[in-house]
Amino acid sequence: MAQRRAVGQSSFPGGPRGLPNWVNYARRVPTTCVNKEQPAVARVVVDVMPKPEILDPQGQAALGAAGRLGFTGIKEIRQGKHFEIEVDDTVDDATLEKIAEGFLANPVIEQWTITRVDA
Repeated sequence: MAQRRAVGQSSFPGGPRGLPNWVNYARRVPTTCVNKEQPAVARVVVDVMPKPEILDPQGQAALGAAGRLGFTGIKEIRQGKHFEIEVDDTVDDATLEKIAEGFLANPVIEQWTITRVDA
């Protein structure tokens, strides 16, 4: 026989408002870093742009708006994405390449450059 519960009562066990126990545990866990030794941090910039053969409607719209606003001499605008990432020194270039290719960019229609910046 199924258990009956009051109206509005969650089916999750424990916790206030019927939240699962792991939610309450997460609220009690301190967020401070236990490890006093901080790893060295490097800043990486990933710029992602549409490939030259791919139509860029956002760039074309910006080009049209620039002309309507009176800006002259602009031949082309291409719009892309700029990511600034702080990583440990343990992150190598191959891992950064995997991040860019598999997460930040669509390799079918976008190209990217990865640059390590001096902190």
